[in-house]
Amino acid sequence: MNGAGKTTTFKMLTGDLSPTSGDAYIQGYSVRNNLKQVHENVGYCPQFDALIEEMTGRETITMYARLRGIPEPEIKGLVRSLSQKLVFSAYIDNVVKSYR
Repeated sequence: MNGAGKTTTFKMLTGDLSPTSGDAYIQGYSVRNNLKQVHENVGYCPQFDALIEEMTGRETITMYARLRGIPEPEIKGLVRSLSQKLVFSAYIDNVVKSYR
């Protein structure tokens, strides 16, 4: 139902918005005080604008890996592994807008 607070709740759980009062816990970690640990236990993909169309698949995965705090030496292997598991290795260096 529109206006029920679903989007606002997700934004608070992911740290996009700070709760005006109260707290929420994910795996025992406070959204207010332990956001890094919360991020290690939950992911959120917005309904729109999750991808930058001018970036390649490789660049996109690399960017999100860095944002999620994946250690730099692990990122190349992660990109390779994900592209193989998701069966788009042949397209990993194509810009996202060409994936249509």
